[in-house]
Amino acid sequence: MTADHTPRGTVRTPVSIRPGAAVTIALLTFLLSAFMLPATVPDRPTIAYLSAGFVGAGCVFGVLLAADFARAAVARRAGVEVSGITVGAFGSRLGTVTQISEPATAARVAGAGLLVGGLGGAGLAGLGWLAPSGAPALAGSVGLWVGGFVLLLTVSELLPTPRTGGGRLLAAAVYRRTGSRERADAVVARTAVVIGWGLIASGLAVTFLVGPVGLWVALLGWIALGSGRLEQSRLRTNRVLAGVRVSEVMGPVPEIVAGWRTVSAALEEVVEPAVATSGRTVFTVMDFDGGLAGVVSLRDLVAVPMDDRGLTRVSKVSVPMGAISLTTPDELLTDLLPRLARRLGVGLALVVDDTKAAARPRPVGVVGHMEITKALAVASLHAAVTGMAPGPGRSADRPSG
Repeated sequence: MTADHTPRGTVRTPVSIRPGAAVTIALLTFLLSAFMLPATVPDRPTIAYLSAGFVGAGCVFGVLLAADFARAAVARRAGVEVSGITVGAFGSRLGTVTQISEPATAARVAGAGLLVGGLGGAGLAGLGWLAPSGAPALAGSVGLWVGGFVLLLTVSELLPTPRTGGGRLLAAAVYRRTGSRERADAVVARTAVVIGWGLIASGLAVTFLVGPVGLWVALLGWIALGSGRLEQSRLRTNRVLAGVRVSEVMGPVPEIVAGWRTVSAALEEVVEPAVATSGRTVFTVMDFDGGLAGVVSLRDLVAVPMDDRGLTRVSKVSVPMGAISLTTPDELLTDLLPRLARRLGVGLALVVDDTKAAARPRPVGVVGHMEITKALAVASLHAAVTGMAPGPGRSADRPSG
């Protein structure tokens, strides 16, 4: 479900609501109405607890959504095109058409969300604390619980890890001092690993000495540790592949499958011979006009039931061009990898002669797991022999297929 929030005089921000949001709201409503509220304000009707729990769950999502609207406003002022806000099982998430690469801009966007989230949580907790006893006590308890939960989420977002607002703030500070984006990312990754181990140790100690509340701290540490190690791995990969261009590692264009052919015919006439000779398991799909319509994988083709393969067209199970990463031979491989990681389901990027010719791009190669693995192996060997990673002009040896 999608709703457009369009205040007069502002740019509209589409909001997409996923089914997971309803599940999380129901879970929060249950926890508040069944455990938390009865423990602090006893002897109230069940319907009162349920109503208050539902309002509290709505307030949580309301504050998170307000924080993302603040992020969207700051991003637009910085010239970033906002695609919308997605509300799902884990709250709301701001989507942008292009990745925010400037550390200062990323810090301002993150700071706006943290400010709104912190003020919202503190405001709810303050209202709950000041609520009088008697009939308003239940509303006050909702404010205290919801405000405390939102503040906890805000504190979690302040942790300096590669995927949090705190990490973006730290990266911007390091970037201002050093002028190096790689140095800023490395500091954030190293800090995340250190804090992750510290939180895990602290959480386990609290669990043994106090109770299960320490498991939440340990979980935050585990997430921080994982994101820090993942970022360190990405930075090592970028150093090894520095200067390597797509043309140096791309494989040949996959075999073409006509989109109007049946799955049975495609498997028999094109896919089976191609897999036997080249080992390639992804194929380009051509439309009636001879243009590139998308790609299809062997996995998706064989997933069609045997009885349906003679009736199902290849185009029905193919991945459209809009979901495929496009690149050119001159692009740096390190610039392509982040886009490829966001579309793991496709598993490859098509190399075309001109990415701006969206109507009829002409494929000249492909970069997938096989090509990246070989490029990493060759570049790592080169670094081990020469003591330096491949730079511009040093080929990583183009794979043969």
